[in-house]
Amino acid sequence: MPQSTAPHVEPLPTRLPTIRQVPLLACLAWLRSGWADLRAAWAVSLAHGVLFAGLGWLLVTHGWGDFHWTLAFTSGFLIVAPVLATCFYALSRSREKGEPLVSLSRPFYLLRDNAWSLGLFVVMLAMLFSLWERVTAIAVAMTLKADVYAYGHKQVFSYTASILNDPNHLPVVIAFFAVGALFALAAFALTAVALPMIVDRQVDPVTALLTSLSAARRNPLPMLLWAAVIALLVSVGYLTAFIGLIVLFPLLGHATWQAYRGLVEPA
Repeated sequence: MPQSTAPHVEPLPTRLPTIRQVPLLACLAWLRSGWADLRAAWAVSLAHGVLFAGLGWLLVTHGWGDFHWTLAFTSGFLIVAPVLATCFYALSRSREKGEPLVSLSRPFYLLRDNAWSLGLFVVMLAMLFSLWERVTAIAVAMTLKADVYAYGHKQVFSYTASILNDPNHLPVVIAFFAVGALFALAAFALTAVALPMIVDRQVDPVTALLTSLSAARRNPLPMLLWAAVIALLVSVGYLTAFIGLIVLFPLLGHATWQAYRGLVEPA
C-alpha cells in the first residue's frame, strides 16, 4: 500500500530587525536631531505644517457646535497624526541621502515606493479612529444634556466644567479617560516606528507592526516618556488654536524618524 506524504510547506520568514535599547532620556536627542532636520528643510516642513494645522483647525471648528465631534476630533488626532507625519519621515530620509529638500510634492512621491503597506496602515488607523469615535459618542450620550445641543458651542465649555464637577458623572469621566489612554497607548505602540519603517524599507504591515511593538516592549520607560512628550507638545498646539502645530507637528514628525533610527538597527 503506498505511503501518503503531506505536502511540504515553506515557513514564512518571521525575523524582525534588531531593536536597540536606548537610555531613558533618548527622546531629548531625538528632538534635537528632529530640530536639525526641520531647520534643513524648513520651507517644505513648515508649509506642510501649515497645511495639517489648518486641516485640524477646520475639522475641530466644523464640529464645534457638537460636543461629541469636538471631543472625537481633538482626542482622536493622536491616532491619525502618524499617517499625516509620513511626509516628514520622507523628508528626513531624503536629508540622510543628500537629496533635494525643496519640493512640496517630493515627500509624497517618495511614499509611493511602499504605497500598499502605507495604504493598509491608513485603513487600520481609520478603523481605530472610527471605534474611538463610537466610544466618545457613548460617553457623551451618558453625560450630555439636551440644552448643550440647543445652545451649541456657547455651552460646551461651561457644560464640560459641570460634567467634571458633578460626582454622578465621575465614573463615566474616569472610564472615558482610562479607555482613551488605552487607545492612545495602543496607537502609539503600533505606529511608533512602524510608519517610518514602511517609508524606509520594503516591508509588509505585519512586520512593521511587530517591530514597533517590539521596540515598545524592549524600551518601555523611554517610550512612555516619548509618548508623554508627544502628548504634551500636541496639547500646546491645541492651546495655541493650532498655530503652535505649524512648528510642533513637523518637529515631532522629524523627531519620530530619529526615534526610528535610534531604535531599529539599519537593514
